[in-house]
Amino acid sequence: MAGEGVSLGKGAWDCDTNKEIPPEKEAEVFEEIATMEFPFEGIPTVPPRKDMDHMVKKALWTGGIERSNKPEGKRSTRGLQCWEDLALIYAGQLMSDNDASLSVYHVPPGCQVLIAIEHEKLLRGHPDPDSAYWN
Repeated sequence: MAGEGVSLGKGAWDCDTNKEIPPEKEAEVFEEIATMEFPFEGIPTVPPRKDMDHMVKKALWTGGIERSNKPEGKRSTRGLQCWEDLALIYAGQLMSDNDASLSVYHVPPGCQVLIAIEHEKLLRGHPDPDSAYWN
């Protein structure tokens, strides 16, 4: 498998430019290109992120995450009305302090996975803790 090349993403959104990120550009945009800046036993590694701005609720809101709302009449909540309606989760921990840095929640440099969900759904217990949503 080592010779198969880089795996391309399945689609991502750039909140800063408000447009889709082409799969072939995802590694560059998400700062996933291995360098010798922090080598491990002589092997290039992906260095810690330098740009964390795209990881905040406001950036997700500006990028258009509210488009994920189901049409009125088909949703069980009021939907996303403002950036404060978003909840971010890392490693099962709700990141509830909007002014705290990611390091407060022990999010490692280079982390690529945060869950963004409508906060009201968490208050109502949806999705169910055993739902495939969390897989």
